[in-house]
Amino acid sequence: MDSQRGFYEMESPAENPSKAVEYLAELNKIIETQQGLLEKQRVRIEELELQVTDLCKENVCLKDQHQRHLATCRLQQGNHSALVAIKENAAQEK
Repeated sequence: MDSQRGFYEMESPAENPSKAVEYLAELNKIIETQQGLLEKQRVRIEELELQVTDLCKENVCLKDQHQRHLATCRLQQGNHSALVAIKENAAQEK
């Protein structure tokens, strides 16, 4: 019961204008701080999105290079097999 009585006996901001001004000033500080944090997060998100875009481009290039490398390896293996076959034919003709 005492805690309820204490709650109801407290001044409300509407009853004390100077308290209301203090509460509003504090709320404004909190809002400004939150806005600053949100802006920092927006900037960081933009930076990360740019990094993701760059990494996606790099990934496409690396995949292309890898495919060309694999194709080159297959050609070289094919040429090697052909050269071995030619040498074997030449040896048999002698």
